[in-house]
Amino acid sequence: MNIRKAKSAGYCFGVNKAVNTAYEASENSNGKVYTLGPLIHNVHVTNELKEKGVSIIDNLDDIDEGTVIIRSHGVGKEIYEKIKKKNLKLIDATCPYVKSIQNKVEKYHNKGYTIVIVGDSKHPEVKGVNGWCENKAQVIFSKEEAKNFATDENVCVVAQTTIIEALFDDITNIIKDNCANVVIFNTICNATSVRQEEASLIASEVEAMVVVGDTHSSNTKKLVEISKSKCDNVFFVETASDLDDAIKKYNNIGLTAGASTPTQLIEEVINTMDNNMVDSFEKNIEESMKEFREGDIVEGEIVAVDHNEVTMNIGYKSDGIVKKADFLYDLMEDLTSKAAKGDKVKVMVMKMNDGTGNVSLSKIKVDELGALDEAKEKFDSKETVKAKITKVVKGGLIVDLGFIKAFMPASYYDVRFIKDFDSLLGKEIECRIVEFDKQKNKIIVSRKILLEEAYKERKEKEKELKEAAIAALEIGKVVEAPIKNITNFGMFIDLNGVDGFIHISDIAWKRVGNINDLYKVGDSVNAIVTELDKDNYKVKLSVKDLTKEPWQEFIENYSVGQTVKATIKNTTNFGAFAEIIPDVEGLIHISQLSHDRVNNVEDAVKTGDEVNVKIIDINKDKRKVSLSIKETMDPPKRKIERNKLYHKEDSNVTLGDIFGDLLKSE
Repeated sequence: MNIRKAKSAGYCFGVNKAVNTAYEASENSNGKVYTLGPLIHNVHVTNELKEKGVSIIDNLDDIDEGTVIIRSHGVGKEIYEKIKKKNLKLIDATCPYVKSIQNKVEKYHNKGYTIVIVGDSKHPEVKGVNGWCENKAQVIFSKEEAKNFATDENVCVVAQTTIIEALFDDITNIIKDNCANVVIFNTICNATSVRQEEASLIASEVEAMVVVGDTHSSNTKKLVEISKSKCDNVFFVETASDLDDAIKKYNNIGLTAGASTPTQLIEEVINTMDNNMVDSFEKNIEESMKEFREGDIVEGEIVAVDHNEVTMNIGYKSDGIVKKADFLYDLMEDLTSKAAKGDKVKVMVMKMNDGTGNVSLSKIKVDELGALDEAKEKFDSKETVKAKITKVVKGGLIVDLGFIKAFMPASYYDVRFIKDFDSLLGKEIECRIVEFDKQKNKIIVSRKILLEEAYKERKEKEKELKEAAIAALEIGKVVEAPIKNITNFGMFIDLNGVDGFIHISDIAWKRVGNINDLYKVGDSVNAIVTELDKDNYKVKLSVKDLTKEPWQEFIENYSVGQTVKATIKNTTNFGAFAEIIPDVEGLIHISQLSHDRVNNVEDAVKTGDEVNVKIIDINKDKRKVSLSIKETMDPPKRKIERNKLYHKEDSNVTLGDIFGDLLKSE
């Protein structure tokens, strides 16, 4: 006889939690312990708890003291208020899935929604959920009931955790057609759907199917229905004693159990079907435990996904569970969009038993190991990696390398001091892994090292350019180069990697007041090398030395007495300056402007006038030239005025008139 046992058979998470809570309470409580209604739908468990002092009550009015355990099915809100009012001790063993439904119902009821519970109105879970909307929910358990429900109000639909998913889908589709605005929550327990899918699969592949569980258990009865839809020979038993001898004629038998069925009862049924099965079962467990140890990496197939966890078949007696935090780095992402039923995923075994009988797994740990290997390769090869700054911490930054996170000390970010690291959040940078320790999961990265290398490489290239540029220069060489920078005292030109300097006094033969009046950055200039220090890459040049000095040209071509054309460049109160040739000027003193007296220079000449002048003096030592306009003109002729009396004799004057007083004194 070959017995194929469902991996999901037996206690679910919520039931397991409730049972363990009750056993702990029976051992640790000083007073009486009660469960409000049967803790789970399994008489064998409730009888055992009763023997340990845990009694069942149907009404809180029956007790005035002690500890009350809320069973996994949950209760209405008014029960909590009553327990508080009676000052009873409370242990809440409500299944987390059921608690989630209660919260949704209360939330949407308070928003004014009509609550619809898809489930059995007689089921204690449904009664409890209804208590969170003032018992005003519409309970629907068939497609016919759904067809008769219609409203224009907002509707919120939830499901009994143990209902068949296909029925829930059929009912919600009808409600959506009949109602205007519907919010639907598929609150069927993940463990329930996995259990039902597994039962359906096994039942379709065996000759006979055995379902173990309490006849009052809703989820167990659902398993019977599903099994009968796939297999003609289904046996529903509470204990091994209920087995029909007819089971013996089948060689290939499937077995599943409700969520309230203890492992002990399941094993007894298996043992009864085949006395050797228990030994084989234990042997299989032992072998499986040898195959899987904490830290092992295994590949499994996803069999179910919800928003909180992924259920996987890893070829073990129990399913593997990957919590969302162990599957995704970003918990804001939707798990159902990142994992799908049928996907093959490598995971690490974290715990052989997560407390609910399942194996605790982690995908992230496998990803991290792969990331560590990748980080090791990049560390060994000194490869540059891209990173995004995600967090500022004490002493530095946390960066995301895309495949793993790493730490960057503050001093490793830049060659200069950075005061505000918060402003760097979200910035994408390039860096290098400079420290790696796989055992300690330690990865240190540096951006500064890349900057330093780039600076060094840039300096080496600059040096090469300088060497080539300076080698090509000699004193007296004429170059053409762009202006790189202009200062008050000169300008720098780019000589293909070497800066050449032209002092303001070497720009022109005449005095230059502001270089920017003549040149701007980027202008190309011709200059001659006048000084050269190849060891220190210093080059001095001159623009004016490319032309003959104007004064020398003047001395060679002009002399005193020569009359030339000149342009008035400036006037003063003592005369005017006239340019003879570019950059050589002479002074026309005010007395040399005209033969006539000139009181105001600008009455005689103005700036820009072209005049004929005579060179009347050249002072070579002082480099001064005196000019005259007057000398180029004929002097005016003197006019003689006719009939003008200059002296007239007066015959009436005597010596006595002249010396009279003198003679009298003697």
